[in-house]
Amino acid sequence: MDKKELVSAQAAVDKVSEKAQSFIDGIVDEASFVETDAFVVGAREGALGEGVVTGYATIEGTPVHIFAQNADVMLGSIGAASAKKIAKCMKRACATGTPLISVLDCSGARLDEGAAVMEAYASLLALAAEVAETVPHICIVKGVAVGMTATFAAMADYVYMSKDAVMSVNSPMYLASKLTAVPKLNKMVGYDAYKETSALASDTYSSLKDLKGKLVDLLATVGIVEKEGVDDDPNRVMSALTKKYSVKGALEALTDGGKYIEINADYAKDVVCAYAKVNGISVAIVAQDSGENDGYMSEDGVKKAAGFINKANAFGLPLISLVDSKGFNPDLKQELSGFACKTACLFKAVASYEHPMIAVACGNAVGAAYSALMSKGIGFDYTLATTDAKVAPVTADTGVHVFYTEELKQGKTAKSMKALEKKFNDDMANPLTAAGEGYIDNVIEAGNIRPCVSSALLMLLGI
Repeated sequence: MDKKELVSAQAAVDKVSEKAQSFIDGIVDEASFVETDAFVVGAREGALGEGVVTGYATIEGTPVHIFAQNADVMLGSIGAASAKKIAKCMKRACATGTPLISVLDCSGARLDEGAAVMEAYASLLALAAEVAETVPHICIVKGVAVGMTATFAAMADYVYMSKDAVMSVNSPMYLASKLTAVPKLNKMVGYDAYKETSALASDTYSSLKDLKGKLVDLLATVGIVEKEGVDDDPNRVMSALTKKYSVKGALEALTDGGKYIEINADYAKDVVCAYAKVNGISVAIVAQDSGENDGYMSEDGVKKAAGFINKANAFGLPLISLVDSKGFNPDLKQELSGFACKTACLFKAVASYEHPMIAVACGNAVGAAYSALMSKGIGFDYTLATTDAKVAPVTADTGVHVFYTEELKQGKTAKSMKALEKKFNDDMANPLTAAGEGYIDNVIEAGNIRPCVSSALLMLLGI
């Protein structure tokens, strides 16, 4: 190939991948993207670049590997050659220890390639599993992600969906055909449809500028890229939290500048999962909101917590657990659908956590919620309780019927029940009792959560 032919070939590739290249340029540092395998061509004649742009770049000066499916070439569909091109990019990310960013806009598999395309998909999913164990993977669903592409997205650590994106294992058109009234596809299997029903889609974005800002904030919060930090006193006290506890108040009191990135905020609201920095240290936080689901962890909440904890472990972050839950209270239908399997996943996620874990009993730390999310037995390194916390195997209303049967025989009135519940909380659920047995390291005022956790982080990390 002479110089003229090379220039012509390059121009053809640049023209057909212009939109995909522009999208990549919009989320990485200016002029940092370097394309790889630009001239790869498979069995299809004229499929320039095989419908995907791959390469490496920097974000805030930190190297990343990135691929973006190009819907302008064969609708971004996956074939054997395009899969090999993507696989090379993923392997380079693993080999160099750099984060992977995948941008999906794919109409599905090239069916005429037969078994070859099924093998290609399988190889990408196998690599996605390897990436999950090796480097952070952030997936951006820009347009269409159907079939096994949706499964690929689900294996990522964090998934952004555009407002117009659609994602489903089955064809959205097929799903729509089963409905009497057909909604817009992005309303049926887009972010708005997923946000309250599953943890699949982590967040959405409205523009390229919005996406870049969110991407940089996420990467900075989990400690992947360097960004100017917040000057916040690690010994800051929030006395208002002692007077009235709330999850939002606790997160604002604990985190640098009161800032945190909540994950799947609209799904399973009884469990709050967030990435944040505490005293400049990147952490993952799991908290329960006792104002939801009558103070119990729901089936979805258990799944949400387990999945988040697994991802936080892969990111290498210290885990902070803010416990305020009466435990699990499944109904018969949930029991028969395998609730125990879901709780087993939560216990396994915590028991296998490889980084420092700190827990604070902020309200109810009862039964399985205590065991799973703050006990020394499951592996927590440092545990605290606020003065108002309740640490017990059962709730006060149950405890009264278990421990005060003689008193109940004398008469059961609303006033006597309230008095007995207070007695149970003061005598048997008092955090000082658990502290006296060595299960809780310190009992603190709720407003002191930031200085106490900050200090524990430094101690556990040896800083």
